[in-house]
Amino acid sequence: MTRSRRLTLACGALAFAFFLFHDQLAAAVVTRGDDALRTGDVATAIRLYVRATQLDAGSSIAADRLAFHLALQHDRSSAHIAIDVATRALRAAPEPALFADRAFAELQLHAWRRAERDFDRAGRLARDARYEHFAARMALRSGDRDAAKRYARLALADDPAFAPARALLRYLS
Repeated sequence: MTRSRRLTLACGALAFAFFLFHDQLAAAVVTRGDDALRTGDVATAIRLYVRATQLDAGSSIAADRLAFHLALQHDRSSAHIAIDVATRALRAAPEPALFADRAFAELQLHAWRRAERDFDRAGRLARDARYEHFAARMALRSGDRDAAKRYARLALADDPAFAPARALLRYLS
C-alpha cells in the first residue's frame, strides 16, 4: 500500500471517528472548561466552551456554560455574544437554563422587558420560583407593578415557602 493511500485511509478514519464521537469530544472539552473555572481561569474556560460549541453545535450544556459566563463578563460585547449563543441553542432545545442565561445577558444591556420575558419562560419551563421572582423584579424595574405581583404569585405557586416572593408581595401590597 502506498504512503498516500495510507494517509488517505487514516484521514478518512479520523473524519469518521470525529463524526461518530464529536458529541463526546465536546463534552470532554466542556469538562476541561469546568476544570479551568475551578482554578479561576475564566478566560480559558470561555475559550474551551467556545471550542465545545464549535465541535457540537447542538450541545445545550456547552451553550449554557458559554452564555452564562459571557453574561457574567459585565460588558456589552460579551452580553450580545451571550444572547446570540443562547438564542441559537434555544432553537434546538428550549432549556430553562438557556432562557435564564439570555435574560442575565439582557440585564447587562438594560433590556428589562426582554429579561422579564426570558426569566418568565425559564420559570414556567422549570417550575422554578427563582426565575419567576427574577421576572417579577424585571417587571418592577420596568414600572409594571401588576406584572410583578403576577410573577411573585407564580413563584409562590412553584414554591409556597419562597421567602423573596413573599417579601415582594408584601412590598407591592
